Amino acid sequence: EQESAGRYRDLFQSMLDGYALHEMIYDASGNPVDYRFLEVNPAFERLTGLRAEDIVDKTVHEALPGTEQYWIDTYGRIARDGGTIRFENYHESLDRHYEVVAYQPRPDHFACAFTDITDRRKLEEQVRHAQKMEAVGALAGGIAHDFNNLLTGILGYASVLKLRSEPGDPVYKGADVIERA
Repeated sequence: EQESAGRYRDLFQSMLDGYALHEMIYDASGNPVDYRFLEVNPAFERLTGLRAEDIVDKTVHEALPGTEQYWIDTYGRIARDGGTIRFENYHESLDRHYEVVAYQPRPDHFACAFTDITDRRKLEEQVRHAQKMEAVGALAGGIAHDFNNLLTGILGYASVLKLRSEPGDPVYKGADVIERA
């Protein structure tokens, strides 16, 4: 059993994904209101910028006061009801996007393993922006083509009007203005 615990500890310490174990805190009505950090691995520290000695045994509201309620509600459902959930979300306090897998290791507790997907999200946003710009360019090109077709007709009619009138005639002057414009 000690050998198994040692292997678990080695795995926990060497994981590339962040990993944390938490205890959920509920209000008198049983609604999740906070959670306490019980254990975090070195990857957690690297991916969040938070040090274990600064957060273990503290609540998320103490460690990260700006934590959005979404995180507490999502983890609260897992800690209370069990099961496993996989999701992606932005953590405003850390200014990072994470892909998270959370599960209930025992009642009123949850564990989560996560990776930082901020760079992937930025790349996806850049691709979406490039696609939008390409679509706008295609639309602008189509509009320019259609507009050019209209102008060709207008200029053609202006030329015909000039040919059928004399230089002092108001029709000639109007057609000349159209051509110059």
